[in-house]
Amino acid sequence: MNFKFITHQLILIPLFLTTLTIAQTRTGNISGRVTEEGTGEVLIGANVVVYSDSLKSKPALKGTATNKFGYYTLVSIPYNTYYVFVTSIGYKTIYKKVVINSSNTSVRQNFNLEKTDIELGEIVIQDQRQTDFAPTTGTIDIRPEIVQKLPSLGGETDIFRALQLLPGVKAATEISTGIYVRGGSPDQNLTLVDGVVVYNPSHLGGFSSTFNGDAIQNISLIKGAFPAEYGGRLSSVLDVTLREGSMDKFMGKAGINNISSRITMEGPLEGNSTFILSGRTMYLDKLLGMSPKLNSIPRYSFYDFNGKVNYVLSETDRIFFSGFVSSDQLNEPPVNKDVGFDIGWSNATFNLTWTKINSPAVFSNTSLMYTNYRFSTLVKDKAPKATPLDYFTESIITDFQLKREMQLTYWDDHFVKLGAEVIYHDFNTTTSDYYIPELKYRPNYGTVIQAIESSVYAQDDITLLKDLKTNIGLRLYYFQNGKFLKPEPRASISYFFLDRFTLRAGFSVAHQILHMLSRNDIYLPTDVWYPSTSNIKPSRATQGSVGFEAISADRSYLLSVEAYYKDMTSLHEYKENADFSYDSDLEEQVTDGRGIAYGVELFVQKNAGDFTGWIGYTLSYTKKFFDLLNRGVSFYPRYDRRHDLSAVVTYKITGGFSIGATWTYGTGQAYSLPIGQYYYQSLSSSTEPVKVYYENSARDAYRLPPFHKLDISCNYETRLFENKVEFNLSIYNAYNRFNAFSKYIGYKNDPVSGRKIPVLKQFTLFPFLPTLGVSFEF
Repeated sequence: MNFKFITHQLILIPLFLTTLTIAQTRTGNISGRVTEEGTGEVLIGANVVVYSDSLKSKPALKGTATNKFGYYTLVSIPYNTYYVFVTSIGYKTIYKKVVINSSNTSVRQNFNLEKTDIELGEIVIQDQRQTDFAPTTGTIDIRPEIVQKLPSLGGETDIFRALQLLPGVKAATEISTGIYVRGGSPDQNLTLVDGVVVYNPSHLGGFSSTFNGDAIQNISLIKGAFPAEYGGRLSSVLDVTLREGSMDKFMGKAGINNISSRITMEGPLEGNSTFILSGRTMYLDKLLGMSPKLNSIPRYSFYDFNGKVNYVLSETDRIFFSGFVSSDQLNEPPVNKDVGFDIGWSNATFNLTWTKINSPAVFSNTSLMYTNYRFSTLVKDKAPKATPLDYFTESIITDFQLKREMQLTYWDDHFVKLGAEVIYHDFNTTTSDYYIPELKYRPNYGTVIQAIESSVYAQDDITLLKDLKTNIGLRLYYFQNGKFLKPEPRASISYFFLDRFTLRAGFSVAHQILHMLSRNDIYLPTDVWYPSTSNIKPSRATQGSVGFEAISADRSYLLSVEAYYKDMTSLHEYKENADFSYDSDLEEQVTDGRGIAYGVELFVQKNAGDFTGWIGYTLSYTKKFFDLLNRGVSFYPRYDRRHDLSAVVTYKITGGFSIGATWTYGTGQAYSLPIGQYYYQSLSSSTEPVKVYYENSARDAYRLPPFHKLDISCNYETRLFENKVEFNLSIYNAYNRFNAFSKYIGYKNDPVSGRKIPVLKQFTLFPFLPTLGVSFEF
């Protein structure tokens, strides 16, 4: 045996390991923030790509995108000289030279991008595989400027309206106060504003979203298997980020039209801090009152206000404080002989967030949040019936939440997120089949429930291959009432090939501890929010989806097809003979069942040139199965819509002139209808009034007529004293379609006998409505 040779090799092993360790450590990292030139506003989703030369003659070395705080990091970059390019739609592309060596292993490089009016058709997308395709399915990011040309009342940018024009997203009726995503009810959508839950994110009638477009930085909608960082809902996530305000100078924007007004102000404060304040109000109810011909239209008004203050403590630490309040009021029309109503809802949220760059590879944020939501409905039946439909309901939800999140980028092919949160809930629910003022104006009159909800999660974006990415995560949540402890696995994968095509698939399990109950025999909103208890189990959804996406060679056209299937259990509805008296036990009036939802979504978009737009179509089915409802036979709920079609067109004519139009079509919503009537004549007295009773159809067995509507707008943009001014003419419901919100039994007088005869009536809301508005910057 050659001991000399073995000894020599043993000596070389530690030397090799030492050399290997040195080689492994001969890498560095690049991190920083991407902001807008002048205002200092952070840019979300900006692409940051590293090249070995400024001409991009070789493929990109690495790429990433900024997070919702504008921060990016690139790790494991070998020692060398590089050129870092940053691109974002609507901004000029810039690059900077960066040197990484033994004396400069951690490079902090910030970028300020200059805004430009560059057309989408002029943008050349580089290295899409590096940044553009995400591992999650059903995700749509929308910038406010993309929807500025869409028809809107008075020229106000309405992102929420744009969401409703996308496949898989529906506004079931004009009076709907929420969106319906992939067969889910409105309460199954998680809406976040700067991370805070908003329980009702919409104003009435599709007039406007709760979010003022002038104050929004970014909005992201996830329709499919959402990542583990989101929880508490079954169907979708709507994540809204507010702007931080201009760091450069005081500035503002205001708009006024014949039904509403808005104003936004922003600018720097003392030191390294900024602010932004925004408010809106609608006064349509006052205008309708000026004409007796409009006395059959319900009276509606709203206001909302949001603000945000950003303070830069240091290069690595920032503090944000944001707040949001809104209030809506809908009242019966002055001329109304059948049903009187008084419906109102309000939101209030506050958020204190501290963000910290712990190291180039660790980014963290800690938030303390408050939410208050209130919804009430008063229905007064004015028609003669055996049993009047008087009804009052009110839900008040108050939440206090503490949340901690961390983003880890230690590894080249892994992007890890960890988080934990604790929420204190206070639920106050009142239902009554009679009404006295004390029910509405005296707090804590109904059922009060407090509970603690907590959850932890971990997820990892993994780059398996250059063109293959996946997101794997697990969320674990606990709810005090009923002591529910549930795991929620999430997984999705995307494969990018031939530089133009993407295949996606996703799977998720989600639970929901909060349930929205609505009466099926009243056509007006009667929402009651009630938490899970030992008797009412949390709802559960298991969802899977697959999709295909293709872009044209010039990147101007996009085609997307996605199919989904969702199985839901522990869904809750009122029993058919539920007791709504004040002293009844609400939990005993509820029954549970299951549901399924499946469908196919098609999306075709042209996003370049003077003529842009899209067509979206959804074929979907939603069914519910309850042993104690509809005689155990499956039924389609109100928000089931078989066909949903949206067409969007915008055209830049010349100079500052542009026009836009949207047309929507949808299958009418399902509803129940009386199919017979009977009455009892008193045997003891011939003068006693006859009491009429109705026999109803099977649950939601009929359909309203199809819903369709055309909206048109014309915009002209110019400058006055170097400030931008925009004039807008919009027409809501251009061909005056009388879309039925509901059909119900009303009464008319028999001219011969004088008796009241029951007849089927149709309730519609908003007719042809033109608005003229102007907005200006200052």
